Amino acid sequence: MCFSAVAVSPRSAGASNLANDRATAATLLSQINRINAQVDLLGQKYDEAQIKLHKYNNEIKNTKATVLAIEQNVAKGNVQLRRDVIFAYVTSGATEGNNPLFLKNATKLGATNVYTQLAEGNIHTTIASLKNDRIELTQERGLLNAEDANARAVTRDAAKSFHKSKILQSSLHQTLAQVTGQIALFVDQAEAAAAAKSAGTLSSARPIAGFPAPPPDSRANIAIRAALSFIGTPYVWGGASRSGVDCSGLVMLAYDAAGIYLPHYSGGQWDDTTRVPLYDIEPGDLLFYGYNGDEHVAMYVGHGQMIEAEETGTLVHVVPVRLGYGFAGVGRPRA
Repeated sequence: MCFSAVAVSPRSAGASNLANDRATAATLLSQINRINAQVDLLGQKYDEAQIKLHKYNNEIKNTKATVLAIEQNVAKGNVQLRRDVIFAYVTSGATEGNNPLFLKNATKLGATNVYTQLAEGNIHTTIASLKNDRIELTQERGLLNAEDANARAVTRDAAKSFHKSKILQSSLHQTLAQVTGQIALFVDQAEAAAAAKSAGTLSSARPIAGFPAPPPDSRANIAIRAALSFIGTPYVWGGASRSGVDCSGLVMLAYDAAGIYLPHYSGGQWDDTTRVPLYDIEPGDLLFYGYNGDEHVAMYVGHGQMIEAEETGTLVHVVPVRLGYGFAGVGRPRA
């Protein structure tokens, strides 16, 4: 039996507000799911934009290399043109046969080398080549500018959309957190009222002075007295001795004294006990917390009280029964 499933709000207005806030939270959660899908889609587009940007950057790199090569050809052409013009001026446009470099008193090999160094082609060829290089250079520079502009546009648009979706997502999460906090407040109030009512029912149902109710020779009574003998013992995780016990260790040792074996694990003790409705609880019964009792266990000792080894830093003690959040139900060890 899970008591939290039947918790009642302490006031009717709270029930109305709780219903409204739950509806608001459900609506916000639906919106957040849609926004999350949009953010994922925009994130994919952003990744695609980064791939495009990488492609554009590679194209820009290649175009720059092409521009540099053309610029080098243009520079080389300019130098060659100057050489050709100077040579033509010096020789008055003379042909190779009339060139002084090829007179009989000059070695043919030396003259050819000098001529090749001075003019590797004619002026018309150099000018034509230079003109083509300059046209190509202009085209490549235009292409470079276009590629650079495309890269900047892709990055800017993708980042802007992605940033806007993130802001919207954060805003919705913040609003949902506020509403969820209000719901938690209502739930806490309802559980506190229900726990107080149940604790009162336990006390009034068994108005017994002291502990416990079962006959002195019953196994439940023996287990209770064994558990009470551990009061003041420090909590030790995994402990099962006089020097320290944890929650299931305390219960295991107590029932071991009564001749009933229970495993050293609250979830296992849940499995090895019989479910009992809360209104029928008796001293010696076990109170479990968490899913199928896997988080905590304590022993009911009567008069609305229970004994437990609660957590690290505490000693074994007797406290009022807790029936709020996490209470899973009551279990009775099988004799």
